[in-house]
Amino acid sequence: MQVAPALPARLRGLYTAVLLFLFALGSWLAWDLWRERERTMELAARLVMQKSQFMARAFGDTFLAADFVLRDVLGHVRPERDLVHPDPDSDHRQRIEGLLRVKAATIPVLEDVALFNHDCIFTAFAKGNFYGRRSTQRFCADLQVGPGERLHMQYLPVERSASKRPVVVMARTVGNAQGRLLGGAMAVLDLQYAQNWLASFDVDPQDNLSLLDTDGVLLARIPPLPQAIGQRLAPTPTQLPFSELVGVATFTDPSPVDGRLRVYGVSRLGDFPLVALVGFDRSTVLQGWRHRAWQLLAGYAVLCALTLLMLRIQLAMLRQREELRALATTDALTGIANRGQLMHIGAQEFARARRYGQPLSVLMLDIDRFKSVNDRWGHPTGDQVIRVVAQTLRSLARGQDLGGRLGGEEFALLLPATPLAGAWAIAERLRQNVQDSDSVRATDGAAVRFTVSIGVAALAAQDTDFDSLLQRADRALYLAKDGGRNRVELLDSDAAAGLG
Repeated sequence: MQVAPALPARLRGLYTAVLLFLFALGSWLAWDLWRERERTMELAARLVMQKSQFMARAFGDTFLAADFVLRDVLGHVRPERDLVHPDPDSDHRQRIEGLLRVKAATIPVLEDVALFNHDCIFTAFAKGNFYGRRSTQRFCADLQVGPGERLHMQYLPVERSASKRPVVVMARTVGNAQGRLLGGAMAVLDLQYAQNWLASFDVDPQDNLSLLDTDGVLLARIPPLPQAIGQRLAPTPTQLPFSELVGVATFTDPSPVDGRLRVYGVSRLGDFPLVALVGFDRSTVLQGWRHRAWQLLAGYAVLCALTLLMLRIQLAMLRQREELRALATTDALTGIANRGQLMHIGAQEFARARRYGQPLSVLMLDIDRFKSVNDRWGHPTGDQVIRVVAQTLRSLARGQDLGGRLGGEEFALLLPATPLAGAWAIAERLRQNVQDSDSVRATDGAAVRFTVSIGVAALAAQDTDFDSLLQRADRALYLAKDGGRNRVELLDSDAAAGLG
């Protein structure tokens, strides 16, 4: 049996490099997708926190304003004088009710503002008419509220609400030094306001916005879930108890209502025992990421298949690519034409100028004292100088012109259809632009100044080929060097013929 010859070392190395590349690309792709997923989740967490903070501020301002009304009301009444039932003085009662109506009107969302006495008996209302009824708030059970003013908040379901609608009750009580209730003021906020306000937001079907108290009782929710309103929701596995929350927090857990996995942001409403909760459905959050992941994975699979399929073809083309590289027409350092390309195009333009009787000029330029640049600032700076000259050459070249590097610090600019006067003008602009350039910087930041000397020659009758034209430009260049550098020169014969 004939054994297939082993792959040459070069081919084995290339196969290994390609496979390592595919492995590295796959690893990077997996890492990048994982990082993008993390960034997507982090962005979602920031968004839910920001949205919950916005809701908390909006709701918190309402409750803060209501608390201010309660403080203001208590500042105008005296428990022993004004919190009496029944009130024998009808004028006194009307004054108290007028005060409550004025204060309640400052906050349109208030359902009512009321006063109650030391037995939790309602004595005055801004809107309602439940005189003589006893409040069902928690502190009314034993009438102990602590000394001084205290704030109390409580959710009242339909069956415990005097208005037969679910409400949040805010009460400020006044207690004596022994903590015995002396009376207080109460503000009633209809939860329909919260429900309507949440409904003004655009919410994806699987996301939700909620208002809860710190015991986890659901007060309002979008999308609406009437059967869950007033119910205490069980905490999720990683959720911080709302009663311990300070400021804002985020977590990802299954919803206790519908079991969907969501990214939650929760913010406390200032010092009030209420929280705003925003939940983004994690599946929706990651939908765009999953779509991109599948696209990238599919593209990677196709890339692997095509790479392996075309590997042999690619290897067969390597030799041709090496040959083409040897025939490259550009200078590696500057990107402009190299000597071979310049001579090739120059010969073509020379023949065309002779055939059609058109003018043809050429500039030869050399960087002045280039060795001193290398000696003083180093070869990397010298390379920068060469590149700047090449860029200046390219910037002044017209569409039909060709600039090239002949070697070292020597360049040429081929100017078809250009007489000597025009070539002289271009050479002067080129010399001036190089002289004014300050784009090359030394390692200490100082500008490296440099100049060029330029020789100009135009096609003449004695020129037998492009090389002879180039030699005359070269002789003119030496005249510029001998004349002090940073000059444009041409041979005496050209000067007499072309510039008068």
